[in-house]
Amino acid sequence: MTYGCKGRHQESHSTDKLISKNGGTGPPQDHHQDADNDHGDTQLDKLENSNHDANGAEGPGVEASLATETPRFTKYQPKCEVTEKEAISAISRAKTVQCKQELADVACLHMENKLYKTYLPRFCPLRGNNTGKYLGCYKDNLSDRDLEGSYVETDENSPDMCVNYCLRAGFSYAGLQYTRECWCGDAYGKHGLREDAHCSSKCPGQENATCGGYLANRIFMTGFGKAIRHPAPLSLDSTQPQKSLVKIVFVLTLNGRQTRQVVRLLRTLYQPHHYYYIHVDSRQEYMFRELLPLEELLPNVMVTRNRFATIWGGSSLLQAHLSFLKELLDKTEWAWDYYINLSESDYPIKTISDLTSYLTTYKGLNFLKSHGKDTPRFIKKQGLDQTFYECENHLWRVGRRPLPNGIRVDGGSDWICLYRSFAQYVIKENDELLAGLKAYYKYSLLPAESFFHTVLQNSHFCTESVDNNLHMTNWRRKQGCKCQYKHIVDWCGCSPNDFKINDLERLLKYEDKPLFFARKFEAVVSQEIINSLDVYLFGHLQQGMTGLSSYWQNEYHHLDYQRKSRDGRFTFYHAFMRLTLASLKQRNASCQLRPLQLLEINLFQESDHFHGLLTLFKVEDLTSGKELTLEAHMHPKHYYSVIDAKGPVGRLQYLEVGSDFDPKEQIFRNYGRLLGPFDEVALRHVWDLGKEFTVSMAWVDPANIIAASYDIKIPGSVFTGSHKPALNRPLRPGVWTVKLMYNMALVAETQFLIIPLTHYQGRLILPAQVPRTHGGPIGMYSSKDFSELRDILKVPQSRELEEEAANNAKKVGKDLELWVDSLLPLFWVMQEACSMEVSNFCALQECTKTSWSSRSPDPKSDIRSIGSKLPLGR
Repeated sequence: MTYGCKGRHQESHSTDKLISKNGGTGPPQDHHQDADNDHGDTQLDKLENSNHDANGAEGPGVEASLATETPRFTKYQPKCEVTEKEAISAISRAKTVQCKQELADVACLHMENKLYKTYLPRFCPLRGNNTGKYLGCYKDNLSDRDLEGSYVETDENSPDMCVNYCLRAGFSYAGLQYTRECWCGDAYGKHGLREDAHCSSKCPGQENATCGGYLANRIFMTGFGKAIRHPAPLSLDSTQPQKSLVKIVFVLTLNGRQTRQVVRLLRTLYQPHHYYYIHVDSRQEYMFRELLPLEELLPNVMVTRNRFATIWGGSSLLQAHLSFLKELLDKTEWAWDYYINLSESDYPIKTISDLTSYLTTYKGLNFLKSHGKDTPRFIKKQGLDQTFYECENHLWRVGRRPLPNGIRVDGGSDWICLYRSFAQYVIKENDELLAGLKAYYKYSLLPAESFFHTVLQNSHFCTESVDNNLHMTNWRRKQGCKCQYKHIVDWCGCSPNDFKINDLERLLKYEDKPLFFARKFEAVVSQEIINSLDVYLFGHLQQGMTGLSSYWQNEYHHLDYQRKSRDGRFTFYHAFMRLTLASLKQRNASCQLRPLQLLEINLFQESDHFHGLLTLFKVEDLTSGKELTLEAHMHPKHYYSVIDAKGPVGRLQYLEVGSDFDPKEQIFRNYGRLLGPFDEVALRHVWDLGKEFTVSMAWVDPANIIAASYDIKIPGSVFTGSHKPALNRPLRPGVWTVKLMYNMALVAETQFLIIPLTHYQGRLILPAQVPRTHGGPIGMYSSKDFSELRDILKVPQSRELEEEAANNAKKVGKDLELWVDSLLPLFWVMQEACSMEVSNFCALQECTKTSWSSRSPDPKSDIRSIGSKLPLGR
């Protein structure tokens, strides 16, 4: 990371200079758009306002108008008059006729009460046979409530409503009070009886029924009975005979491209007598291809072909689990006892031998983590009282729904450990409880966080549960609850934070607790914490190991036919090839090469710091006509400078512009910060501790047009913020500048590149598409004209720059390519290159002998290391 120095430029290469001159004073605050709440910019926009689809490709938005497309049909035929506002909104936002029709069909069934059963049976042997039994009228006290559990006020209050409300929450008694109040608890009567005449208020939800009185409860039994959850403290018996040990099937539900981290996870999990079932999201071709060889290497590993496209919160994840369980139960040669699901973000904090011993001690119990005591709050938070439907890789809210009566509702974590007999019941049986819950959770948000819990609490297995999912989760809700899934679900959700090296001591404190996994881990965020856990668990990772501090992650692969790469990034990738060949020719005039095919782009990190992108591609040697494969290490140049660290500005640590900002981890997920005209740019700004103050941020385009200016409030704490300007796109290609001002004076700035596009929708851009793509937005960047700030910012109007921008916007073919190639070296340098072939070609080193290439030795993440001890050194 590059940090600013007071009074001078700070760059990654000392020979590079800022591309435009510094200078200027800050504008008055009343000339700015209001942006005091910097946190608001970190939340993802709703789908209808987004210009990116679920796969991360540049979506319709402003760019779609450039392409010649088949017209989209917008007609669908609802089978009823849809009146629910949520359903109307969902249908209007859906893009395809099929999804609109499905949403309308679900909305109609929902309105006609045909989606779910209103009552489900409860088979738990602990239940009472006295549901709804009236116990009398009892006194209450404002300062010492008789029923100390949950409470709700409702205009639908009635004995049936209140009894079911308390039963769902897991309480034995329900009390109706003062017409609209429903109270729940597990004990009653501490203030004594009252005459029934004091409990005669009419119920608003049921004619001829009474709902208590002032400080007088009509008490009913819910029939809940009692709950049994086994404590199951940590017990590790190393003397258990091998033949009695349980066998576990580890079910890995994988997404993304971090195959090396998955291999490390498998290496820590692997034992010959357990089983490993791997599901790769159906959209992730790269991960699937990379892991398929495991089946040939290890007999107890299966990479399922039964693949789902799962989204956060969607019903697809529950349907996937039910499918996995069926496939595993049908695979009779796998005699597993326990089903444990994990993701690519999990990592063990105890050995698998310890886990095996623990589960053997408590064989027969199911391990699921419950939400706690406040079930009504859980129901609201999870949206269980709402109907959802999944299509177009989006979870749409259709409307409110009634909760099923007659059962206890439970839920918590979707990381589960199920015993085989319970799994067989869920899959093989189809009684009224199971059929009803499967139908109900088919239209639910986050169904995997509640379905198995609710089945367990209401079935014959209700006595066989432990309130523990064997996981430690790194919740930091202030950072993790930013509604970051609004682009894929009509709801606000939370996500755990990644563990980092400073969390190691906290992880080790759980040594004496029955927790065996922790989440989340991302090697791209912190590999050091994973290395440290490996040392703690196995003790065989040493500083001498090759590639120990290095991490590679694939960003693009030419075999991925489904994955869409944003056109800006695709343009960068091809420009990287040309820059590499030009650099090689400059170093060695005899190195005459022609680029043939882009193969891969890999992220490269060293000691948890971004060290550039690796470009793997085929070339032709123009001298011999031979085809060769090269890999180039492209390293970014940074243009961030502190000009005047006056007052609180001295707190500034870093400025950078990118896209795909992750508010949880406070990083850009566009790791190389490769930006095109249609990207939503954001400024990441990092501050040390100090007093609260306000800075101004102005965005200046390559033609010296002030696109926007904002006031941003910086809190007094250590702070990382993201500021996303509301700019009309496309952005004009070229070098942009963000200027920071404090008290009317320029104090810092950073520059970034918007690359002109040589590719559009994955193909070479057509001449007719160029002017609209490279000419900037139609009209202004925003609703306000900031030209009045030119003198203050010292950004004069320049006809020369405007004419240059207009001429550049017309460039096509080779001229366009030359324009791209003139801009790229300002921000990227080809640091090294290597050859995949064994030769002395162009004096290049063989890639496998370098320390940086994606083909360098990486024993910690080598698929061949699973099931064997890792080697040390090369």
